[in-house]
Amino acid sequence: MGLGYAIVASLTRPFTWGADVVTSVPLVVAAVVTMWSSATTRGVEARHREATGARDHGAGGTRRWVVWLGPMLAITGWELYCFFSLPRVTHPTLSSLLDILDSTRAGKTVAFALWLVLGWFLVVS
Repeated sequence: MGLGYAIVASLTRPFTWGADVVTSVPLVVAAVVTMWSSATTRGVEARHREATGARDHGAGGTRRWVVWLGPMLAITGWELYCFFSLPRVTHPTLSSLLDILDSTRAGKTVAFALWLVLGWFLVVS
């Protein structure tokens, strides 16, 4: 299903309403699933604490996001270094490397499919 959706996405032109809609649908689904899952988990944990008399230390959610801090800082640092280094051909940013992949329909399909897989992984983990 995801590969079929990626193929549909590859048929759109960048910066058009069609591309915006095709891209926004998975984002909205991910947001809804994340909010629903988070609310369900909080409710189950609250009932468990109530039943057992345990206290909430609140560290579980924080630990999940701290794991992503290192990679995000590394990627941001790399992007800034490449953006301000000259010549840009020698120091390409991640977005310019993605543009090379995105220049063909097959490449765009692969990139969109990988984006969907990464998003699904982030939502369910």
